[in-house]
Amino acid sequence: MSALLRFKWLAVLLLIGLSQILGCGSNQVPTHAIEGMVEFEDGSPLKFGNIEFYSPEHKLNARGKINRDGTFTVGTYSENDGAVAGKQQIAILQISGNYLTEKLNGQINHDHGHLIDQAHGDYRTSGLEFLVEPGLNRIQLVVRKRRQQTSEGMPKH
Repeated sequence: MSALLRFKWLAVLLLIGLSQILGCGSNQVPTHAIEGMVEFEDGSPLKFGNIEFYSPEHKLNARGKINRDGTFTVGTYSENDGAVAGKQQIAILQISGNYLTEKLNGQINHDHGHLIDQAHGDYRTSGLEFLVEPGLNRIQLVVRKRRQQTSEGMPKH
């Protein structure tokens, strides 16, 4: 076999391998952009947390961070690429506690806003759903405040 023929054969194999690695013919389900807002019943924004969309049909999650103004975007395969089309169940997760407050003994004064009702942290009890359609999706979610918290938004013991 001539050197030129071997080179051409190697080039073809390399191109086939690269197309497999780069996702040519990928079986990823297409995603659609989501721009959202989370607010409490009184219209004030949820100031922190993570939001998750779950597609029971495709068994895929899309996740995003909630900004201090209540806005968010989500991503399935990469940050902000959106969620797959179809019915989505939604959960909002917040990590809270008095650990930092106790350790810093009141040396900081940040407004982290109010906590959400714990039911919103589970797909089965959140009561939050959305139908994602092809194209840009805009969603506004309304959540309940956690009942047992101080006026500053910290959990009561």
